[in-house]
Amino acid sequence: MFLACSNDDNNGSENPQELKIKKYTSISFDANGTPNGEMVEYFFDENGKKTKDHIIDAFYDYFWEYAYNDFGQITRKAHNHLNYPVDFVENYYYDQNSRPWVVFRDWDADGIDMDSISFSYQPQQINVQWFTPTQERTEFYYNTTDVLTAVKHIGDLGIVSDEIITYDSTLNITNLNLTTDYFNLEINHTYEYDVKINPFYEEFHNYPFNTYYYGYLFDHSLFISPSNATKITRTGTDTSENYVLEITFQYNDSDYPISSETKKDGVLFSRATYEYY
Repeated sequence: MFLACSNDDNNGSENPQELKIKKYTSISFDANGTPNGEMVEYFFDENGKKTKDHIIDAFYDYFWEYAYNDFGQITRKAHNHLNYPVDFVENYYYDQNSRPWVVFRDWDADGIDMDSISFSYQPQQINVQWFTPTQERTEFYYNTTDVLTAVKHIGDLGIVSDEIITYDSTLNITNLNLTTDYFNLEINHTYEYDVKINPFYEEFHNYPFNTYYYGYLFDHSLFISPSNATKITRTGTDTSENYVLEITFQYNDSDYPISSETKKDGVLFSRATYEYY
């Protein structure tokens, strides 16, 4: 519904074995090539469904834990910081057609819902409305083959941002163009890919709202395409924030990545490892 060392060569195996991701770990580096303490860990079950995130950034050390129903849809996300109890929970509910209907947010995990996010459906369009003090809204637009082509973000002050999506013939996203009436800003992301297998894509494609229903699509570049992005170029109105990410992968015999190294403007930025069942 949604989208839809030496590098290996570009000719994939004829009959690669299907694997399920077990764990993904990414470690970030400072400008001197020293680990800066920031880390991302994703954990998955045998079906490739994410069970936990562990994220250490410049400010926090926190976790997300996930639970699902028998249809593979997420029912609960619990967020907590290290050495603290759960600090808020998202509970997901579905309509009679098994479509996302509403998300309730309990900010203190005390059983009292403080925020709600509702989903409504029109032909080739899904709307996500926040019923909070901010009253934000996100609109997802699809073509006649149910491929996402645009996302409109409407902020609480009436600020509108439009994200236009371009694909290649294999449904890899090649361009995400964001324009906003906030200071008339524009941000453009272009993507280049290998011809290997992205172990995160199938789950994201089949259950997009398990991962993403707010924010910007370009924040999820690890998940959004069936192949692995090898180059991401960001350009925008604020040229000081432009950059180029170049990602080099190592692969196993089944064409899945087992490690990667990312350079930002030619400087080591992060290294990642992939583990499989």
